Amino acid sequence: MLRSVKYSRETRLALSTVFCLVWPSVLSAAEYHAAPKGESVSAGAVIREVNLARQNPSLYAMYIEELCSRFDGISVVFPGEAKWRMKEGLDGIKEAVRFLRTIRAERPLALSPGMCRAAADHCADQVAGRTGHRASDRSSAGDRLRRYGIWTGFWGENIAYGRKTARAIILALIIDDGRPARTHRKNIFDPGFNYAGAAYGPHALHGSVCTIDFASGYTERPTKALIGRSF
Repeated sequence: MLRSVKYSRETRLALSTVFCLVWPSVLSAAEYHAAPKGESVSAGAVIREVNLARQNPSLYAMYIEELCSRFDGISVVFPGEAKWRMKEGLDGIKEAVRFLRTIRAERPLALSPGMCRAAADHCADQVAGRTGHRASDRSSAGDRLRRYGIWTGFWGENIAYGRKTARAIILALIIDDGRPARTHRKNIFDPGFNYAGAAYGPHALHGSVCTIDFASGYTERPTKALIGRSF
């Protein structure tokens, strides 16, 4: 299951590492090879995959094209994953491949610790089985991002449920099966985004939840100024 939202506007803190593990810098292109086998899902792993897709879309087209051989007429199986029933069938996979082979490379996103904390808040809020972008306290992604920094320009949010690896998360979001507007895909490749944060954790209904937040600009709050939330 996938969720996506994007909004624009001018211009809590007890977190478990199960939801967010932060690398404070953008990974270089030289570090982008095959996803390490057995690598746990983390903020760094997820944003690395996002940046790999942005910087080398033709390579990611190959990853998605490989899924054609894993399609049984109804479902596709990501490596190490359960079957994913495709609403659009093989056409959805092929459309994603065509898209990736026609777009230009985009600059990588900087991994933001504050944005990771905002994403972790949402994952923690959904442990019991909630879904969607609106939290139990009615906060939006933009509200959560403001707890840990100041965002400018645009912000966006993608949510993926039930995926077990960082690569499977991004593959599913790019294919964006059953969503003609391809809003998840648009967030990943939006040239207006410069910062991102991610978190991953357990989910009572789908097994796992991954939240990815995006922003055009983001300034981290000083540690003493953070607005924490307890769950």
